[in-house]
Amino acid sequence: MKKQILSALIGLTIVSGSAFAAKEVHKPDQNFISVIAEAGITQENWDNGKNSKLIMKNAYRMTPHVEVSTRSNDVHRLENPVGFDLASYQGNDFDGPLSLDILMRDRLNMETVVITKDGKLIDEYYWNGTSKDSTHLQMSVTKSFTSLTASIFAAKGMIDMSKPITDYLPELKASKGFSRATVQEVADMRSGIKINFSEGLLWDDRMSNVQNWNGENKYPELKGIIDFASLVGERDDHGAGEYYDYQCTNTEMLAKVVERVTGDTMSDVFEENIWSKVGFEHDAKWMSNNDGEVIASGGLNITTRDVNRMMFVLINEGKNLKGEQIIPKKFIDNLLEGDDDVRSAWLLGKETVITNDAWYKDQIRVFNIEGHKFIAFFGIHGQITVGEPSTGIVIAMNSAQDEMEGIRAFGITLKQVIPTILKGVSAEAAK
Repeated sequence: MKKQILSALIGLTIVSGSAFAAKEVHKPDQNFISVIAEAGITQENWDNGKNSKLIMKNAYRMTPHVEVSTRSNDVHRLENPVGFDLASYQGNDFDGPLSLDILMRDRLNMETVVITKDGKLIDEYYWNGTSKDSTHLQMSVTKSFTSLTASIFAAKGMIDMSKPITDYLPELKASKGFSRATVQEVADMRSGIKINFSEGLLWDDRMSNVQNWNGENKYPELKGIIDFASLVGERDDHGAGEYYDYQCTNTEMLAKVVERVTGDTMSDVFEENIWSKVGFEHDAKWMSNNDGEVIASGGLNITTRDVNRMMFVLINEGKNLKGEQIIPKKFIDNLLEGDDDVRSAWLLGKETVITNDAWYKDQIRVFNIEGHKFIAFFGIHGQITVGEPSTGIVIAMNSAQDEMEGIRAFGITLKQVIPTILKGVSAEAAK
């Protein structure tokens, strides 16, 4: 971490893109790309849902990426599983009951499942050629990791979540949307920005281009993600703070705030404050653009076991297995409590089709379903990790679903799979 005086200077400097790329940027794996081209998969279409079965454990090979080191052999061990037989439990799809293993693997296209209680391994399942060491593209689960990093600096007083985001990123004064939002509203997806989707996409392709998500940038006038964000407009139906509208650009700007107040790249800050401290087993691969500017909203490639370890910290009051405070407890308490702003904003959002009794705060969801209150990390193709504080149970699942934001898949997972496993693990632990 550089000295605070450097942080202050960078905070006052208007820059485009990443002003400080500390880590080596690994280029796309051209050998891998040439092999999968035989299956019709290219850098332009690799993120299409129909390619998920081949891509999710290899996604970082398709774009530039940086590596984030654990820096330590002090691993939160997951050994000696107690055992949890998914085949002994049932859930329902629309055509009737199925055993959980069939429901999860065959109907929901899940590839990995890791279940723990109180930080200890209950059981784990790996399908579709995966193993405990396989990385998996986390997509929007990455957003939660970005926010957890920001929470550390908010607790230190380096980020005031109530301030306008333009206090930290003055370039955003050019954006009608961001210019009226606070950092907290950005973190809660309540910024009031308006994204005009490109044809066939759920985002503006200028953003993915500047991130080298699908190859070389076709908009060379945009040098970095802030250049894109400064062009973002405002909603005309809701003011800032009112409406829950899930837009990746919000997360990217939250990461830029972290960079401005620390004077370091997001990947270095993340490595120093989270990845080297939780007890993760493997290094992370974080997809980036050619300059090493990481994709803070969706680029982490990590193992399912390591996602489980992160969620354990949240339901363990922010402490790792050794009892060291990693994430501020107040941040977690506020997350679990929610507030009127996030509750009312949720009711205006599209996810109420799953449940009204939930909220989105600080890039993380909290659900109340079937008598269970749990924290959830969510990814667009079925990357879902949940933690229930009252029981100490964590369920980490990584899927390769071909439909983005599949309502059926998310609904079955939230209302069938998760409650059944939570209930079953608790019952077996009580024997």
